Amino acid sequence: MMSIESIEFSVFSPEEIRNMSAAKITVPDTYDEDGYPIQNGLADQRLGVIDPGLKCRTCGNRMKDCPGHFGHVELVRPVIHAGFGKLIYHLLKGTCRKCGRIINEKNTVKKIYAAKKCPYCDEEQQKIKFIKPTTFMEDKRKLLPNEVRERLERVTDADLRQMGAHLRPENLVLTALIVAPVTVRPSITLETGERSEDDLTHKLVDILRINQRLEENINAGAPQLIIEDLWELLQYHVTTYFDNETTGIPPARHRSGRQLKTLFQRLKGKEGRFRYNLSGKRVNFSARTVISPDPCLSINQIGVPQDIANELTLPVSVTAWNLEKMKEFIRLHPDKINYIIRADNRRKKLTAANTDEVVEELSPGYRIERTMMDGDRVIFNRQPSLHRISMMCHTVKVLPGKTFRFNICDCPPYGADFDGDEMNIHFPQNEEAQAEAETLMQVQDQILSPRHGQPIIQLELDQITGIYLLTQPEVIIQKDDACDILSAAGIVKAVGKKKLTGRETYSYLLPEKLDLEAKNNQGEQVVIKNGVLKEGTVDNKVGRKIIKKIFSELGADAAREYIDGASKASTRFMTKYGFTLGLDEYDIPDAARKEINGLYEQGRKELNELIQDLAKGKLKQLPGKTTRETFEEKAMTLLENVRRLTWGIVKKHLNATPVNIAGHPINQNSAILMADSGGKGRPTNVVQMCGLVGQQAVRGKRPASGYRKRLLPHFRQMDLGDEARGFVHNNYMGGLNPFEYFFHAAGGRDAVVDKGVNPAKTGYMQRRLVNALLDLVVDKDNSVRDADGNLVQTCYNNGLDPCDNKPVAYGEPVGVVAAQSVGEPGTQMTLRTFHYAGIASLAQLGFTRLVEIVDARKTPKNPVMEIHLKNNYRDWDSAAKIAASIEEVTLEKVARIDENFDKKVVVIEFNKTKLRERGLTEHQVEEHIKQVHPQYNKDGATITIRSKKDTLKNIRQMTTKLRELHLKGIQGIRKAILVKDPETKEVSIATDGSNLEAVFKMDEVDASQTSTNDVMEVARTLGIQAARNSIILEIKKVLDAQDLNVDPAHLTLIADAMTFNGLVQSVGRHGLIGSKKSILARASFEETSKHLINACIENATDNLNGMAENIIVGQTIPCGTGKVYLTMKLD
Repeated sequence: MMSIESIEFSVFSPEEIRNMSAAKITVPDTYDEDGYPIQNGLADQRLGVIDPGLKCRTCGNRMKDCPGHFGHVELVRPVIHAGFGKLIYHLLKGTCRKCGRIINEKNTVKKIYAAKKCPYCDEEQQKIKFIKPTTFMEDKRKLLPNEVRERLERVTDADLRQMGAHLRPENLVLTALIVAPVTVRPSITLETGERSEDDLTHKLVDILRINQRLEENINAGAPQLIIEDLWELLQYHVTTYFDNETTGIPPARHRSGRQLKTLFQRLKGKEGRFRYNLSGKRVNFSARTVISPDPCLSINQIGVPQDIANELTLPVSVTAWNLEKMKEFIRLHPDKINYIIRADNRRKKLTAANTDEVVEELSPGYRIERTMMDGDRVIFNRQPSLHRISMMCHTVKVLPGKTFRFNICDCPPYGADFDGDEMNIHFPQNEEAQAEAETLMQVQDQILSPRHGQPIIQLELDQITGIYLLTQPEVIIQKDDACDILSAAGIVKAVGKKKLTGRETYSYLLPEKLDLEAKNNQGEQVVIKNGVLKEGTVDNKVGRKIIKKIFSELGADAAREYIDGASKASTRFMTKYGFTLGLDEYDIPDAARKEINGLYEQGRKELNELIQDLAKGKLKQLPGKTTRETFEEKAMTLLENVRRLTWGIVKKHLNATPVNIAGHPINQNSAILMADSGGKGRPTNVVQMCGLVGQQAVRGKRPASGYRKRLLPHFRQMDLGDEARGFVHNNYMGGLNPFEYFFHAAGGRDAVVDKGVNPAKTGYMQRRLVNALLDLVVDKDNSVRDADGNLVQTCYNNGLDPCDNKPVAYGEPVGVVAAQSVGEPGTQMTLRTFHYAGIASLAQLGFTRLVEIVDARKTPKNPVMEIHLKNNYRDWDSAAKIAASIEEVTLEKVARIDENFDKKVVVIEFNKTKLRERGLTEHQVEEHIKQVHPQYNKDGATITIRSKKDTLKNIRQMTTKLRELHLKGIQGIRKAILVKDPETKEVSIATDGSNLEAVFKMDEVDASQTSTNDVMEVARTLGIQAARNSIILEIKKVLDAQDLNVDPAHLTLIADAMTFNGLVQSVGRHGLIGSKKSILARASFEETSKHLINACIENATDNLNGMAENIIVGQTIPCGTGKVYLTMKLD
């Protein structure tokens, strides 16, 4: 099979267009009255056929095999290709209007454009003006396309290369237009029998009609004005044929008003040719249906409905080695074979009547299409496929019913639940694909997540609770019951005792070589020696450690056996002894309610003290916050703390309802037990049901007070108290009062909107990350290189895979894994609000900050510094003096600045108290003002400055500059606040604003510990290596704030990719993706038409070295098994 090595981009000359054309199109019509294609029309049979009964007159093939052929239209007058308008403008402006030479090749571009006379022929140059999209004016006279073409013909190849163009520019003015094959623009037959033509065909009809009219008028000797109008109309139709969204002209529309979708619109966008048909393709041999749980299946099995199994087939090649086996298979299972395919590709359906005949006929070279059977390998997938383990290989188990069934342990990697989700299976169609799926994609090999190396496939929900109950010290189980539980897990070992403890029963599920010591969620020590649970209760935390230990030391199959056995044993245990949860489990006594009310009143008291501090101006501002923002943040923290402390009270009193297992009471409430085991629910859920619901949040803050200075008429205006701003004191059991219900609904609405809007933003960020890092692959020397061979990392993660700490494989696509590992939790960052609707989150570092980092913004929205001082200055007084000296003082901080538009003056009135506090005098400030505005009038503590221009804009600009006039401190540092470490008692300075270079110059500052969150400033001040480290730290801060665990290897790779060429590059079309050499890779991401046009200008060649471009042309991608080639020695 032939492969494509490279693709070259260029612009066709008229001669090339005519040579490749199968037909000259002259008739602006498609089909005659009988429905046959008109010769020389737009459906001419030489352009290909789309009707089943017709043959192509160029290649002789029918519809299925004819790829289509190009035609052409001879344009009566040349027209300009609008996509190249800017290039034509630069060529006209930079070359002589008479001789076509560069006006002065030694000068800069600006000097060339400014030249008045050609140095070669002394021709006076005239000013060229470009009016988008296709109009060129020379000294108020419009240049006609044929004049433009004549000028471009005179430009030499050498001058063109010097100007960066690698094509003949006269070809940009079209004299012949390519007509797309019929197969590209097929017509459809409506129910009425009428044909509906494609948008491109409509546009070509317009071009042909105007072309004909123009020719007729020229031949008839029509006035020049009419000819130019028709010429302009032809130009319009050709322009909109290429791009119907060209700026400067109205789009072409149907009679209905719908805008036509022409060539460029077909290529770009989510549903354009690149993204919809080339980067992603539809497939055969796949199925889709609803999913449902089945605890009886192994984690690597999938239950496939019989109807789907009968429909999906696998071709099996008949060879000399398996001939007899295939004959036997046909005799025994004729119902499992749909077709026999002969060596000449003719298909024969197998029936009961012809089975013996087919068996006799069967010979090497034949293929059997058999239906799906138990034991086949399929790839299971759920969209959105956020990470690698959204597609895994399962073993088929054909079952009755209409749904796909699988073990609930497999839900987390897919992000699946059973509320109506649908999933897909893909049936690999050859031995190579099946071998890859079986070797690389089996579920047990994906137990550890590539994001953080921890188990993502583990026991879930009731399975966790079941093991937690089974391993309680009080549980004693009869021998028969223990055998029944273990037999469900497939364990048939002899049990010697008449009674077993729950821990002894559980120990049968563990591998004999397992040793582990760990602490569970309650801090209890769990000890396992030689596969026997000696002490402790196994919950989800310990369960994860057990799975990881088994996987790392005993292998993937052993981990699968443990998960299968534990899940089935737990399910049998729970169904045998029962576990239930009722509303009475959430009843708390009056004493508990009294305690909660006391805690709430204490919180209200502290909030009122905070409100009084705000009113009196005693509240100390937090770095980067206003006084009001500081108050709101502290109020949120205080009220959130009330809800958090309520958990302790609730837990203490709910424990009064014991759970009875196997006749042995376990003194733990069912709701608390589920939360403690990690099976289902969290303290938050329990507290909200029977304690208090807590503070409601809208956009992460307390609900704002609205236009009328209050949210509801129940409260006074300007009320900052807890109830007035969304604190819900009641619980779900007792019910909410009307205004609490309103706030709760607002919090819930916010979460629903967040769930609908934010995944689109996070999805776009992940798409950018994946496209940017797509080509990063591990090389033979464990280095990471991109498609162009650039070294991005000298050694990936010390040569180890972060998932399982085994040597990283050659060809491993670590870039995609890193992108998915940051992008997937980025999605969780916003979706998480859905699960905790309205509950305030204290983490201020969110998704927007993550976007800010990967975008490599020049200045972050909230630049902040953490300044550490040398030993001699770490006391409060010394640090306070330094903080005062570095905080920037601007004129607006020490004076009132007013504008008087009537008198055209700005009035500055000094505040003597503020001047004194800042250590400044009126004279010092006056000197600063004098440097900017030497002429002013002073009257006491007031300075008046008259505007030089009397315009409103000028007065406003002058006022803005005066407000920002720097008087003292370090520029950019708006506020400096002291922070005392509670453990070390060290005093440091936190700043709102950043100026790393100026701070480093201070003798009192410890530069080795001082930091800023402005990555670009770090790059400017400390260099690219420091910027790379800063990117890693800043992304880690964002993820840590959301309790999202990502292995440092992924963050390091992203930082290295952003900085490997010595500059901090953004992850996007202006950074990493835009700098790729591959034209197809760039065009498939964004700005499709721009990249294709530029590639034609440069006569660029895409060598197809990367992933995206090989996917587009349908070839094996250069990573993993596509990176290596097998050779076999033949005797």
